[in-house]
Amino acid sequence: HDILQKLKPFFETVSNQLLLNKKQQIEAAMLADLNVNLNAYQGVLDRVELSDQMRDLSFKIYHKAGNEIYLNGLNTASKQVVIQVLLKALHELGDYDPPVMIDTVMGALDKASRATVLENYFPKLAHQTILLSSDSEIDPETDFVKLQAFVSKSYTLQRDREQQCTTVINGYFNEI
Repeated sequence: HDILQKLKPFFETVSNQLLLNKKQQIEAAMLADLNVNLNAYQGVLDRVELSDQMRDLSFKIYHKAGNEIYLNGLNTASKQVVIQVLLKALHELGDYDPPVMIDTVMGALDKASRATVLENYFPKLAHQTILLSSDSEIDPETDFVKLQAFVSKSYTLQRDREQQCTTVINGYFNEI
């Protein structure tokens, strides 16, 4: 325990250095994705600034006019897009390729944000991405067809209330 406590500052220094090495790339990736996917500020963002310390990891978003766009000033849908963009940047710029899993993929997104995310965000995620959605989030007839070329496998969970079990069926709802 004592040895690990002595190593703690070393690991903090290493993690901060790793962050600094990727900081500009993360900021640039987030800026590019936010300018495409954040409908409320599409094409008008100037920069994203990431903090220098892993312990207090944070970021700021700035409008081209120079003012900071505060995360707590965004609606729920915009906050969801910002967080998804951050996770995508961290995933893409990491030195490993772990699977990404997103539950309630459309959450509180409005119609325009949903279309943007379906066309610009999900198709560019990692090859090991798992999206968990209902047929009301990603409609099988209108939305899923936009993603289908990027999906290797899809499944539907079908609940049997009488038998109190769930069966896994190949295909996305009516698409099999």
